[in-house]
Parts: sequence; C-alpha cells; structure tokens
Amino acid sequence: MNKSKFIPVWLVVALLLTVLSACSSKSNDAAPSTAGNSEPSGTASSNPTEQAGAKDGPFTKYDPPIKLSSTLMTQGWASFPAGQSWDNDNLWHKLINDTLGIDVKWAWQVDSSQYNNKMNVTIASNDLPDIMAVTKQQLNQLVDADLVEDMTKVFDDYAMPFLKEQVKSSLMPAQKMALYNGKLMAIPQYSGDPRDSALTLYVRTDWLANVGLSEPKTLDELVKVAEAFAKNDPDGNKKNDTYGLGLLPTFAGGGSMTGFLNGYHAYPGIWLPDSSGQLVYSSTLPEMKNALTRLQVMYKDGLLDREFGTKDFNRLKEDVVSEKVGMFYGTISESATVLIDAMKKNPKAKWKALPLVSVDDQPARPSVPITAGLFYVAKKGFAHPEAILKIMNLFVSKVYGEDGAGKGAENKIYAWVDNAKYAVFPQSPVQAYVKDFNYEAVRDALISGDGSQLPEELKKTYDMVKASDGTDMNGWQQWWIYQTDVSPFEVRANYQKDPNFTVVDSFYGGSTATMDEKAATLATMESETFVKIIMNAASLDEFDKFVANRSKLGGEQIGKEVNEWYAQNK
Repeated sequence: MNKSKFIPVWLVVALLLTVLSACSSKSNDAAPSTAGNSEPSGTASSNPTEQAGAKDGPFTKYDPPIKLSSTLMTQGWASFPAGQSWDNDNLWHKLINDTLGIDVKWAWQVDSSQYNNKMNVTIASNDLPDIMAVTKQQLNQLVDADLVEDMTKVFDDYAMPFLKEQVKSSLMPAQKMALYNGKLMAIPQYSGDPRDSALTLYVRTDWLANVGLSEPKTLDELVKVAEAFAKNDPDGNKKNDTYGLGLLPTFAGGGSMTGFLNGYHAYPGIWLPDSSGQLVYSSTLPEMKNALTRLQVMYKDGLLDREFGTKDFNRLKEDVVSEKVGMFYGTISESATVLIDAMKKNPKAKWKALPLVSVDDQPARPSVPITAGLFYVAKKGFAHPEAILKIMNLFVSKVYGEDGAGKGAENKIYAWVDNAKYAVFPQSPVQAYVKDFNYEAVRDALISGDGSQLPEELKKTYDMVKASDGTDMNGWQQWWIYQTDVSPFEVRANYQKDPNFTVVDSFYGGSTATMDEKAATLATMESETFVKIIMNAASLDEFDKFVANRSKLGGEQIGKEVNEWYAQNK
C-alpha cells in the first residue's frame, strides 16, 4: 500500500480546514502483534438484518455488547497523545465501544508495507477474523471461495443517509468495484470524490512578472514560460540556477507528469472507450506519443531537470523551496505540503494555481483514477456484518458530520488533535473518506461576509481567514486557499461543476487474471520506456515498440479480459 511521497488530498484538507477529504496509506516500522489474540466473536446465525432491521439502525447500540476481531494496518507517520496507541486503549476503540457496544480486538496488526503479505497468509490459512480490509485481488479470491458475507441488504439497511447520498453522487465507481453478479460483497474504503485528486498547475506569478510573461493559457505558452524560467534568470540572482518545469517520472500525485500529458489529451494508465465502444489502454494511443515528443524536446532544450528520471517528491519539494523551479503540477495537497515551506523560506514569493492548459482548442481534462484501494469484508457466518457499516457511519459523522454542512462533526477530537500535532483517525478499524463540501461553504460565507450559519468547526476557519492578511506564515495556508483568484481549491471547484469534465478510468473491475500475472511487469516497461524517451536515451520509435511489445507480453489478453468485463458492466 505504499504510495511513495504522494500525500493524500484529504489529509491536507484536514490540515487546512480541520476537516478531511480523501485517504491514503504510508508505512512505518511497527512489528505485528501476536496472531490469534482476539476475543471470541459472534457465531453464525440467520441474517441479522432480517432479525433486527425494523428496530435497528445506522447507529443503534448493541445490547448486550458484541465482540469482533479485525486486522490493523499501522501507519508509521501517525502519532498519538500520551496514553494512546495502536492497541485497544485509544479514543476510537472507546468511542466505538461506548457508542455502538462493539468491543474490537485485533487478530493481528502489522506495518502497512507488510499488510498485504500478512493478509495473503491469513486468507491461505482460512483463519479469518470477523472483519478485515482487503485488496481487490484478495476480495476476488474471497468471493470465489464463498468466504465472505453478501453486504447488499446490509448496506441498504445500515448505511447512514449522508453516506448513501455520497455514494450516489460521487462514490459510485468505488461501489461498483465491490459488485459481483449484482451483489455487494464488500464495503469499499471510500477514498473521496475521484475529482479531488485532479491536478492543477502551480506557477510563481512574481517570476512571470520578472520575465515579462503572462499566465500561460495554452500549452505552447506554458513551454515559453518554462524556457524563460530556465534561461532568463527569473529570480534575479544573476545565476544560471533554475529550470523551467518541475516534473516527476510518475503518473499520480504532486509533481507527476500527468498534468502535462493531459494537455495533449493523453491519459496514462487508464482504460477509455474508443469510437467502437471498446475499452482501450490509453497509454498506448497516439496522443501519448505526441506528448512524449514534446517533453523530449523540452528536455533537450534544458527546460526540465537533467536528473528528471531519478527525481522523487522530496527532491522536487526541495527544488521549489530552494527556488530552483517556479512551475509544477500538483493536487490541492501541495498547497500545504510544499508551498507553505516555500513561503516560509521566501514570504515575498507569489504563487497561483491555474487549470491545466491544452495544446489545442479543446480544454485539457484532468484524468483521475478510481478511488477505492481497500474493501471491508465480513467473514462468512459472522453474525453481525452490519457492524462494518455502523463503525463507518460513526467515522463519517465524527470526521465529516451528518450532512454536507458538517453537522455534528468533531474533527479536532477524532481526526486531528492539538492543532494537527496528532493524527488519531487511523486507529479506527473502519474508515471512509467522502466528498469535501467545506471549502465552498467557507468560501461562500467569506464572499457574503456572513459566517453565522457555519458549523462551529468551519466558523473557526471563517473567523481566522477573515482576520488574516496572509502575512503570518503560521496561518498562510488557510488564508491563501480562500483567495479565490489564486486558490487550487477554486480550480478544483470549477472542475467539479461539470461531472463529466474529468476523465475517469472506465475499468473498475479491479484486476483480471492476466493483470494479476503481468500488470507489474508491463507497468515497469511503460514507465522505463517513457522516461528514456523523455530523456532522449531512446528514440520516439521506442514508443511504437513499447505498444507492440506490451501487446505480445500480455496487453492484448488483458484488453480482451477488460472488454469481457466491460460488456457485462457498462
């Protein structure tokens, strides 16, 4: 589950707005606890929703209480207040026990980097806990072996109204990934609106003024800006120490080259319908070759870092902070994870987020992945599969609220504590990340000048922004994102006005048999080929060879399997 240095959008929204937006996992060095130390769980019975559905509900407390066993993916970056830990002595376990009458015990816990391997062993041994988080591939195995409960009626009966609204409006692709023959066999760990991860273009507007250029509105203008930033001393220090465009050799997250590729209507790593109605792997289309051609020229001309092929997120961040680069692609996350450090280094710098720019008269549409990395399942025969939904409802209500206005949210208690010093939300055995409504709520209140109707959490943000002028770097992020003429949140809000504006992967089947066997090798071949082409270590002819070789080495068969799935699910 390692996601490199990509910082999840929802984590940053939490830091900026004291509410959450999306999820991700990191890694740490924690050792697993001894397996098999869980308390006995409920025993098999007839469908509990049929027994209790009429009187039971999304937050009904079990009386008498129940016990359940689960698994835990520990996160090395998380820290907790004194007296709390990953074990069952933290505030989330207390809240779940006190509110829902559920006593959660860990069957095992392990570092996130080892979680999938540990889960594979658990599945192979058929020693399953009551509930667990699994990958799509593991879910396929469990469903095929008839080892997990059908969650269709459970979701209908127990998902809180706000969660159901979110699934219908923005989380349906994730929901569909858990459908098997029309049955919902798991509850996705919803990762927010896919559009939340769409890239924008960050630009130093003070550098633009220094080189006498306007904000780029086309891709050709972006290249002109990159050339000026690389060659015309944009920082005015009389040194040749800058380059034009910050890019990483990745397809996701801050700094990735996907924003540039999207400008050529190229969408790496996803499946899209062609004119015949068949799904095609978009990395193999002519638009991708056109984009790589332009990047190769930019590299030859010195507009990209000479070490492009080996850069990672931290090195790009260092370049931004040390003022070696004044333009890069990023999500809303980078407004806090990168720009705040850059502003502390140079408070006079001026940054602005722009929408993606296009190579022609068609708008550049950001491509986004399906957001459901994990799925919560209940083992076959567990008496209370609805416990998954009850805990998820509790998580959503405490972190986001009971509705789009944030009613009842207690984010600063159950997500981030002590001004975001401690991250306590990962202690919950079931989590979900839904659409963030809070930027628009606070923004509109600031425009109207009336924050009286905001929930308490958002009213604090409103008051802070209202009282700030952006000169205090401790509050700069919060102030800056509400300046609508420069804010990446405003760019995202404009993206989301049209539900069809972003390009979403049309294949949400998770994995096919040949993908399981060949996908990693093909992905490595794709990445290495593209990087070599950009760095002029391979000719453009290598793109055509890549397309042909990918097809021979499993790509053609994967395409057949994907389209067999598509014929049944479109």
